[in-house]
Amino acid sequence: MKALEKLIGDKLLDLVNYVLTKIIEPDITIDKVTQLNGAEIEKLKEEYGIEGIIVDVDNTLRKQMRHIPKCNKDWIDSLRGRIKITILSNGIDKKIREYFNEIGIDYISFAYKPLKKNFIKACEKMKLPPEKVMVIGNNRFNDIFGGKRNNMRTVLVRYVEETER
Repeated sequence: MKALEKLIGDKLLDLVNYVLTKIIEPDITIDKVTQLNGAEIEKLKEEYGIEGIIVDVDNTLRKQMRHIPKCNKDWIDSLRGRIKITILSNGIDKKIREYFNEIGIDYISFAYKPLKKNFIKACEKMKLPPEKVMVIGNNRFNDIFGGKRNNMRTVLVRYVEETER
């Protein structure tokens, strides 16, 4: 009986995701976060007036609760000083919190995305209005819808780098 319940649950999730793809459209879609290199960030700053980014963790920076791959750590490091960054995650992970604290990036966990409260809190930490912030994440509902309902630009990330480099 469990197998049938799981199959039904999976099909319902597939249906919900399909409907969301028709309703919730990101401003930009990319394959991996590393596509937003320094030049691309400068272009977004110029085109949209972006001064800060909110980045999701799970399935955006890392896969299946593993460590953040070096290439994504290097990506974050390359953006420091160019643009304000805050990490916003529905998860809670002490090691991830410690990592971002060590490198001086604000980390908000257990964020209840897509609720507005912590998107606004992230903006306050960066001292920016929502219109000057871009949300980068993998989930159309939590990240993209959450950003849109706060008047933020959004970037949907399709895949996450899984390997350490």
